[in-house]
Amino acid sequence: MFWLEPHQTPRTPQRGSPRMFRVDWVERYLSRVHPAQVLVVWVPVALFFVARSLRNPTLGLPSTLSLVFFGILIWTLLEYVLHRFVFHFEPDPDSELEGDIAFLVHGVHHDYPHDPDRLVMPPVVAIVLAFLIGLPLRVLLGARLFPGAFAGLVAGYIWYDMTHYAVHHMRPRTGLGKLQRKGHLLHHFAEPEARFGVTTPLWDLCFGTYRSPKAEGAADRADARKA
Repeated sequence: MFWLEPHQTPRTPQRGSPRMFRVDWVERYLSRVHPAQVLVVWVPVALFFVARSLRNPTLGLPSTLSLVFFGILIWTLLEYVLHRFVFHFEPDPDSELEGDIAFLVHGVHHDYPHDPDRLVMPPVVAIVLAFLIGLPLRVLLGARLFPGAFAGLVAGYIWYDMTHYAVHHMRPRTGLGKLQRKGHLLHHFAEPEARFGVTTPLWDLCFGTYRSPKAEGAADRADARKA
């Protein structure tokens, strides 16, 4: 693409923060995102929809909390599906356009995994996804149940982006945090075809991608040696 800086996939993940776009304002405002932006934009949205659900006289606090939990569960599945099938789609090696799209969507993150400016989703992209996911969800659930579930969906997304930043730049102190960091760094540096869940390994376990076939084979050989 003419508006992308020339780039090549390095043989091993690199440190640093490369320039992606030739246009300065695109590079500055659409390419680089501070994690605080996620909180500033989306926490008020989640609280707004929780309040809408609580104001519904047919829904009490327990029902709203159940809907929020349901929305978080939906997000964890979406997170897995997006990461596995969208972020990791295989571009046609003969298509420069597909290669550039793959680089934009997720390739740059695998090339420079610890780039602090590219660990959370740009708000513009997240807003588009919110509409693409939220509108069908409203149709499916109806006006009564939608606010609580959508609040959970947004909360799940916040959890995902904050977790993704933390596993790359913070030392975990909890068991869950250590599990998340270990799983995601294994995805980056050992098993890019496995461990697509960032917040939870739930769907990797369900769909058989908790370990890559290569890792499975190594584990089987190790078990055979022990026997």
